[in-house]
Parts: sequence; structure tokens; C-alpha cells
Amino acid sequence: MATKNKEVYVEPQVTEEDIEKQRQQQEKEYLGPKEMAAYIISGIGDKNWETFNGNNEFFYTTTFQHVSPITLSVAQSFCSILDTFDNAISGPILDRTRTRWGRVRPYLVLTLPFWLFSAITPYMLPDGLSQATLLAIFLVIRYVGSISNSFYTPAYQAVLYNLTPNINERNKLIAADTYVDLFGVWLPSLFPFFVDYLPRTIPTRNIYLVGAIIFIALVVVFRVFGFFSLRERVPLASREEMNSTSILKSIKQVASCRPMWALLAKNFFGMGKGTGQSVANYFWLNCTGKLSNAAISGLFTGLPSYFVLPFATKMTKKIGLKKLSVLAYGYCGVVYLIMYLIGYRPTDNNIINLIIIVIGLTLAGAMNSVQRYCGTALQGDLYDYVEWKTGIRNEGMMSAAMGYITLITNNISTILSGIIIAAIKYEPLINSYGVVVPQTDPKMLQAIWTVFTLAPAIGRIGKAISLSFFNVDGKVKEQMMEDLAVSRAAKLKSRTGNNEAEESASE
Repeated sequence: MATKNKEVYVEPQVTEEDIEKQRQQQEKEYLGPKEMAAYIISGIGDKNWETFNGNNEFFYTTTFQHVSPITLSVAQSFCSILDTFDNAISGPILDRTRTRWGRVRPYLVLTLPFWLFSAITPYMLPDGLSQATLLAIFLVIRYVGSISNSFYTPAYQAVLYNLTPNINERNKLIAADTYVDLFGVWLPSLFPFFVDYLPRTIPTRNIYLVGAIIFIALVVVFRVFGFFSLRERVPLASREEMNSTSILKSIKQVASCRPMWALLAKNFFGMGKGTGQSVANYFWLNCTGKLSNAAISGLFTGLPSYFVLPFATKMTKKIGLKKLSVLAYGYCGVVYLIMYLIGYRPTDNNIINLIIIVIGLTLAGAMNSVQRYCGTALQGDLYDYVEWKTGIRNEGMMSAAMGYITLITNNISTILSGIIIAAIKYEPLINSYGVVVPQTDPKMLQAIWTVFTLAPAIGRIGKAISLSFFNVDGKVKEQMMEDLAVSRAAKLKSRTGNNEAEESASE
């Protein structure tokens, strides 16, 4: 009985002329101001929402809906187990549907209904629900949100890394995107002013709800804009290549990738920042007296980034992306550690207290924008590295793996935050108008300060150590780009040959 042989992909022969043409394409600039602006605008909504929601959801749900921190922690823990399934399948699905469709952009809008449900529901829950009911609701919310993010996040990242095959141009786009973020994230940082200075007869809860609706609407508008505006240019693996590489083989190839493990470890230490961010509102309200002090501080702490970030691409060319990353994260971690060691020592003057805090946070955040630039650029180098070693970029699978680690770190951050808030026996104080007022217990304030400073210190130093093992640097990176010129030229020649064959057959 005859058996069907598995189709084996054979790479076409390329000439020196083909390779030289691909080298030129890897140095050519494709992105004009209009195309760069299109990508930057498409992500503005999500970045503003992440800042707003990260700063406020935990505080909002525990303060106004009386959700126990332990309830949130249990929901996150259980959901992380369920997330194993959708994160495991999202990567291979993305890689293969992208090959079939020729693009990954459709996921920018296909995931919107799931994301909308998970984003708005926590702010819309009624009062009087039992902790058991809240636990069930948050299990559903978190899991639906995870399904959305497990497809959207790697898809949006894949768009970035495929807009241009020119690494220097890609890094310029990443730097420009990060620079715009410095302005974009000011919108949610101004939100506490509305909480503090709108008429006191307006319940604080209603102000948070309206803020959430506004930022959610921005996400929808900008994602739809990105779907219609962006274009992907890096040569994709053909169907024959994808069919000749099984999912199991792809998993083995990705699992043996050293730079991916370095980035996974770096993402894992993101729990330090997440834990500190979860208690930020507790810190500003109770340790400084006003939530709006966070916005005042943000006006100053972000200033160094405007002067440092423009030099990021130049520093990348001079010392390399890896060394710049280790420097940026290590510096920030050391400053936070010094703040922790100095301790929380308030004076009788609230203005002096705020000035001292602003100085410390300004020094700690001087390299924040460089960190964001490096984190995104390193991921692009990782995708190029995997394409170099395996012939297939596998962006969906790797993004899913890193997204899963990020999800775990977020869960750990929420769990730690819940345990900490429960351990110090924090009880929100709300007056007759529904306005939250600060605590004054010195031990409680000291505990909040410890988490606010020590958690980011541990996280940033851990990231710096992890990135020291990232090996896509120096001569390795130069050889990688030289070899990629050859393999990409072969892909383009194969695609051209297939198109010509199809045209001849149709005639």
C-alpha cells in the first residue's frame, strides 16, 4: 500500500546578486514620518489604559467594592493555572494563521470584544456581593482578559518587528514610540487631580468609573486605526516551511534558545515593579496625604527621560543594546535600594516631605524610558536570532511564552500586594460623602514605604542580572545579520518563483 511522504521544504539556490539586494534592503529606510506615526498612534490607547488600570484597579476594587485582597489573590492564582491552556495554543495558532493570511494585524480587532468585557466589568460591579460571588466573577474576568491578551499582545509586537527589516530603523521607531509614551502616560497621571479637586459632593467611585470608560474608549479607537494603517514587510516563512516544521519541533527550538530564557527571567523580575505599583495609591494617599501628589511628582520624575532617551539609539551603536540594558536597570535598582535603606522619615512639613520623595523618585526614574526602549528592542533581536537559528521567526510562540511569564509575575504581584495589605490590616477610611481619607498609623506607613521602594529595587537589580546572559551582542549579532541576508533572499526568491508558477498555470 502506498504511503504519502511528508513534504520537505527545500531552500532555493540564491545568487550573490540576490544576497546583496537583501543586504541593501536590510539597510534601506522604509518608514517615513506618516508610517511611524501610524504605529505609535495605534498603541497609545493601550499604554494609557495600562497605566490607568495598573494604578487604580486594585485600589478601586478593594476600597469601593470591598473586594478582599485575598479574594483577588486567589482569583489570580487559580486563573494562572487555567491560563496555561490558552497561552500554550495561542503562539502556534498565531504563527500558522499569520502564514495563511500573510499578516497578523487582524488580531488587533478580533480580540476587542473579549478585552472590552474584562476591562470594564471590574468597574461596573454592584455593591453588596459576597466574597464567594466576587471570586467567581473575577475568575471569569481574569480568564477572558487572558484569552484576549494571549493573542493581542504577541500580534501587536509582531507587527512592530515586521514593519521594517532594518534593525537601526526599527530601533529608531522604538525610541520614537517610547518618547511619545512620555507624553501619553501623563494623561492617566493627571487623573488624581480630578479625584482630589472635583466637588467633594461627587462620590470618588463615580470619578474612577468615568475615567475607566474614557480610557477604554481610547483603546478601541486606536486599535481599529492601527488595523487599517499598518503594513508588514519582513519576509515570512512559506507554508511549505511551516508544514515541514512540526509544532513539537518549534517548541524544542524555542526552548533551547538562550536569549529567550534571559528575557523570560527579566520579565519574571517585573513582579518587583508590579508589587510596588499596586501599593502606589496607598503610598500617595496615606504617606503624603493626597492622591494628587502622585501627579505632581510625575511632572518632575519624568523630566530626565526627555533628555536621556534621545541618546538611546546612539548609545546602542556605541556600547551595544545589551550593555545599555544592564546599565539602565542596574542603576534604577540601586537608587531604589538606597531609598529603602534611608527609610521613611517624614518631617512636620508636608511640602518638604514631598520634595524629598520627588528627588528620590526622579533619580530612580532617570533611566525608565531607556529601560522601555531596551526591553522592546531586545525582543526584536530575539526574534531575529531565532529566525537565524531555525529559519522561522516563531514570534507568536515566543511572545506567548513571554506573555505567560508576564502573566505569572502579574499574578505574583497581586498576590504579594494582597498578602501585604492584609498583613498590615489596612482598612480604608471613607467619610460620609464617600471620599477616602488617609491613615496615620506609623507602622502601617512604614510598611507601605518598604514595599513601595524595596520591591522595585529587587525587581530592577534582578532584571539587570538576567540581561547579562543575553548573548545577541557584538560579533554574534553582526554574523546573525549577515546570515539573515542570505536566508531572507532565499525566501523572497522562493515566493517570487511560486507566484510565477501560479501565473503560468493560470494561463
